[in-house]
Amino acid sequence: MIFDPVFTWFGWGFLVLALLTVCIIPAVRGDGPRWKWFARMGIVVVLALALARPGIPIKSSTEEYEAAADVYFLVDTTTSMAAEDYDGDKTRLEGVKKDMLDLAKQLPGTRLSIISFASTASTVMPLTTDHAAFASAVDVLSPEMSLNSNGSSITEAGAELDKRMKSNQEDRPENKSLVFYFGDGEQTAETSVDSWSSFASRIDDGAVFGYGTAQGGKMKEPQPFGYGSSPGDDPGLGDPQDPDGAGGSGGSADEYIRDGQGNPGISKIDETNLKQLATDLGVKYHHREGGASMSSVYSAPKYDQTLVKKDGRVTVDEYFWVPLILVFAWIAVEMVFGVRELLRLRTIAPTRRGGRP
Repeated sequence: MIFDPVFTWFGWGFLVLALLTVCIIPAVRGDGPRWKWFARMGIVVVLALALARPGIPIKSSTEEYEAAADVYFLVDTTTSMAAEDYDGDKTRLEGVKKDMLDLAKQLPGTRLSIISFASTASTVMPLTTDHAAFASAVDVLSPEMSLNSNGSSITEAGAELDKRMKSNQEDRPENKSLVFYFGDGEQTAETSVDSWSSFASRIDDGAVFGYGTAQGGKMKEPQPFGYGSSPGDDPGLGDPQDPDGAGGSGGSADEYIRDGQGNPGISKIDETNLKQLATDLGVKYHHREGGASMSSVYSAPKYDQTLVKKDGRVTVDEYFWVPLILVFAWIAVEMVFGVRELLRLRTIAPTRRGGRP
């Protein structure tokens, strides 16, 4: 049996001690029948048991449909992915998010993982068959702030991908591996682009998707949620004195990133890098502009789904309601005591002239 108190153990102990004190003092002083106070102490103990929320842990098993495929989404989250040259004036990352969700729909039952990279690479979500959790992870992806960037490589995620693939292939060697790359190909690190040709023999399918235009787009400085807002502000309106988003000391959320000359910085897609990356991986390259649907440019392989039994999920059967039954029964008894005492007081109350008490 385990306990999970409604409050912390400290709060639980303080409440129980306070209630016992309220019962012990009148019992010692002899205020009323002592048996009632001892009974109330017992009810406090019963209530304490209920507030401790006793339960019995039970291991349960579930069955889920799962396909024998591991899918890795490599997502560029550098500042350049905030450039507004996707499908008009949308940001590149907006296009990436939409394509990731559309692509996941083509892969039911597969295990999905997200690896994001900017100045460094990290696994945002390890492999999971929970596609709802995947969608939530996609929703919170955001570009790196320019102040935090010290140059990025389009192959920054290589080491992280290699580590994850080796670990997962040891766990499930029969699973196919799919890799999808989403980025603009812009290399800002001083190092050269690494070759990913070593991955080709380990990847069964995938694609490289490029975002951005040759003309390029301006980038608004990514800001933390709620940054620079105040009551009454309209987050959709920029500074009327600064229509181009030059910004000042105020740090507006609509401020565009500037180059060394004070002009809006422009980020352009580098398809040469992206096509070379696709060649290294042994997959096709697709330029995404927002006009065509994901299904029209890429069709995911179909994988048979099998019903997999998963053990080890622990649930708890709670039994706090059992002692609560006794507590509520005693409350009813206390109400009876109260009504009887009220009637007794009415019978012994002195009467006034006219028969009124």
